[in-house]
Amino acid sequence: MWALHARYRGRDTRRAELVKRFAEALSTLEGAGQFEVIGVEDIRAHITSPLTTCDVVMALLAAGDWAIGIGVIPTVDGTVDESDEAIIEQVKKISSDALRPTAKAGTVKVRIAGTKRDNTQAFNISAAFTLIGQVLSKRTIEGREATALVRSGLNQNEAAQELGISKQAMSQRLQAAGWQAESAGWQLAVNLIEQAGKR
Repeated sequence: MWALHARYRGRDTRRAELVKRFAEALSTLEGAGQFEVIGVEDIRAHITSPLTTCDVVMALLAAGDWAIGIGVIPTVDGTVDESDEAIIEQVKKISSDALRPTAKAGTVKVRIAGTKRDNTQAFNISAAFTLIGQVLSKRTIEGREATALVRSGLNQNEAAQELGISKQAMSQRLQAAGWQAESAGWQLAVNLIEQAGKR
């Protein structure tokens, strides 16, 4: 089982409203529990799949103003009884413990139950997201539009039509946006998070 705790580190003057909107939007993702708002800047939820965990982290990294903590409780087959409130609260606490009070925007820290704090698996997951975050931070508005369309399931031709550009221009936008690096990094992160969830 996985959980995620994120803290808003941006400068928006209406941060409480922004944080609440993020919590509501992320709660709609399949596999994400209800994101609770903690205080003014923090949101937290348990998550039922490595895929959804990565999708939530990617959304927060793309926004650019969030520090993120991921908590993991490994199980024999990677699944947990979702009705077990004690385990859900435990994994949420682990995600909160992973997130240091002084964490900066764009950082992703991971803590895995039953392991040492300097766990290699946790470090590898954090490193994968650091690399993905670097790609996302260099992206232009056009690159964000192009990658968002492809990530939503459109092929390059469909995405190009949606944007009113040629297939060649779409291909160039995706290349400049680091789409291949993002895709590879995302798959790596999913694999690492899935492995961390199994004993």
